[in-house]
Amino acid sequence: MLKDIIRWCRHYVRLCVFFIAALLGLQVPGFVDDYGHALRASNDEVTQAIAPFKDDAKQFFNGSLEKLLAHYQQSDDRIYAKGGDNLALLLERQEQLENAVADYQSNPYWHLLTAPVIDVGQSVWQSYRPQIQLNMASLGSALVVALMVTWCVEGLFVLLTSALLAVLSLFINVRSTSS
Repeated sequence: MLKDIIRWCRHYVRLCVFFIAALLGLQVPGFVDDYGHALRASNDEVTQAIAPFKDDAKQFFNGSLEKLLAHYQQSDDRIYAKGGDNLALLLERQEQLENAVADYQSNPYWHLLTAPVIDVGQSVWQSYRPQIQLNMASLGSALVVALMVTWCVEGLFVLLTSALLAVLSLFINVRSTSS
């Protein structure tokens, strides 16, 4: 009787977990797409911010941003030198975003798992609205996430059930030997 109730609960829990995990898995491609758009937009923004400095580098340093940066940073004027530090940060950010865009374009899912740009990802997460894309990527994602989560929950359920049955059998054995 107890095993039948446990089996019944297990089947319904499995169905509910699978359904919820599939719905979550359907969201993955939408988030990946939104992240890619935000990543490219951030890269474009930094490129536009650096454009005037590139013009200055062309005019005064034969196009060398490194020489322009060194000129700024070697200045005795603290404000001017601080501008050089800010330019260095912009150039560093541009390099980071260009590398991230290239990495994203080669394999977006792997990029998001291994080396996402954290501030871009957080921004996308904060403004993300659930969406369901009915294409092979979202259906595959839904199936993979649903199976992984269901198997993990099923494994936990089996472990908990086994532990519960072991404790009950131990309790029954102790009780029967003491009578």
